[in-house]
Amino acid sequence: VLMFCIFSNVRYSNPKLMHIGHQYMAQTFDPKQFNGLLELQTFHISPDKGLGIFTFDNQENMAKNLPNLKDFNKDYEDRFSCKITVDTGILNPELSYKA
Repeated sequence: VLMFCIFSNVRYSNPKLMHIGHQYMAQTFDPKQFNGLLELQTFHISPDKGLGIFTFDNQENMAKNLPNLKDFNKDYEDRFSCKITVDTGILNPELSYKA
């Protein structure tokens, strides 16, 4: 079964804002607003870079939720002086490994 993903790559102009941004997300972001969302993972890659992976149950739900996520991202960019780029992709569980 394929899973459909939205990848949000975040680059902060001030690395000190990443922690504050993460706190804001933890307090205000409601993943239940996205129909078909199976999983949300976030990664701190470097002091000024982060990654969010939103995994959906089907391509239609991924596409339907993309505009809402982009609206949220625009507000987040304005609040935390960052740039967010969004890509979509497919996760093939047969090529994933979890110990």
